[in-house]
Formats: sequence, C-alpha cells, structure tokens
Amino acid sequence: MKFPGVHTFGFLWDRDALQATEDLAAQDFRDFQYLAGSPHLDPWTSDRTLPLAVRRAVDRVGGTVIAVDLPSSETNLASVNQAVVDFSVSAYLKVLDLASELGARWLTINSGRKHGLLPPPDDRLAGIYRGALERLAKAARPRGVRLLLENIPGMLLADASSTKAFLVEEDYGIVDVLYDVTNAAAIGEDPAEGIRTLAERTQLVHLSDAPKGQWRHDPIGTGALDFNAIHSALSDIGYTHGVVIEAISKNTLPDLVASRARLSEIGWHFERASSPA
Repeated sequence: MKFPGVHTFGFLWDRDALQATEDLAAQDFRDFQYLAGSPHLDPWTSDRTLPLAVRRAVDRVGGTVIAVDLPSSETNLASVNQAVVDFSVSAYLKVLDLASELGARWLTINSGRKHGLLPPPDDRLAGIYRGALERLAKAARPRGVRLLLENIPGMLLADASSTKAFLVEEDYGIVDVLYDVTNAAAIGEDPAEGIRTLAERTQLVHLSDAPKGQWRHDPIGTGALDFNAIHSALSDIGYTHGVVIEAISKNTLPDLVASRARLSEIGWHFERASSPA
C-alpha cells in the first residue's frame, strides 16, 4: 500500500497551510490533503502568496497535493432553496480554482444535507443534488481536477450503499469516492463492509479513530475501530490507492505521527512510490 498521506484539518486554527506543510514534511509526510478554510488556507482571498508558497513547499519534498476540501458546514448542495445551492456551487468553484492552482488531483465534495427530523417525502433532494453535481463536474473537467465524494454523517449520501446506487445511476465519469472510516462508524456502518460495498469506486480512504457511537477523528489506536478488519477489507478488494490519516486533536502533529506508527505496529505495510526530490 502507498505510504500514508496526511490531512491538515487539525491545523485549521493554529497554523497556516504552509507552516503545516513544513512541519509535516519534517516528520516524513509527503502527500497532503488541505482544508480550504480561513485562516488556514482561504480560497476567497485575492492574495495568492500562500497557495504559491504551499505548492513550492510540496514540490521541494517531492510530494503531491492529493485533494483540497471545503468544510462541510459551509454549504448545502441539496437545498430546496435554489439560492443556497447557487451559493454552494460558487463556493466550491472557488475551492476548485485553488485545487487547480495547487496541482491537486481532487476537489473533495459532500452530497448535500438531509434534514434528520423531517426530510422531503420524495426524491427531490437527489434531483437537486444531481443538478449541482453536474455544474461542478462541467467546471472541473477543463481544469484537470476530479471530484471526490466523501461519506459524511447527516448528508444525503451518508452510507456506502446509497453512494454506490447514486453513482451507478449518475455516472459523471469524473466522480470518485473518498471513504472515511470514522464517518462510517458514526452512523453505525461497519467500515469494513462499506469498503467492500464501494470497492472499485473508492480512490481514497481516510483513517482515524473514535469511541463506539461517537463521531470523532481521534488518533489511531485510541478508539474502538477495528483496523485489522479495515486492512483485511482493503486487501480483499485489491486496494492499491492511497490512505490519508486525518486525526483532529489538540496535539495534531504528534497524534498524526503516532497514528502512522500505530498502523505499522499492527501490520500495515507501506511503500513510497518514489524517493523525495
């Protein structure tokens, strides 16, 4: 399996994307997924100094920018209010420009919100989401950036089976799946079974830990997730793509490093594609 990449989510409030990149590179991380949120990495600012510096820092260590994410709290691509959908698409287009600027492979997207108490009694949200997704796909194609659909609690496509069914019906040719194991566990889905369900659709896997029944992104080895079962599921589907460690804590940097070490301790074997420049 490829050497694990790392997500910068946990650095949102205490250091910008450049400092996070440099600190992570010093700990031998080379592949980065960035959160596009202010003050960490603001996609709305006209000052392009930070994105340029981040790309140079990644290039210096022979690394890659895997994806750029917009916080899921910022948007709703499945709102029954068209103005909200339009805003959400425009927000993602800002992040798409940032992803292209950084040379990222993917723009990470969510599937829009589904009200937990009183959702519409029909499939109108799916129709709204299809339209928004088509707009994003059309914009992403000429930029050479693919879309990466993540399973997130509270969203329209929160589980593996609904995600698979949607993508079978609406194959945009540019949408891949990011499967987050703690997001799955938070809704009661067995991450190993979710991995098997999505199989060939999954191009990236997020790894972190959580107590049973809680939605958290704790350091690996501190929660209830079965990483042996997750590893077996990935082996069963012949998974050769990347994994990204996304521990979010008050001690983000040491917890990311410890999470990577814990995976190695329990038998996850990683290989680098090439040596850093």
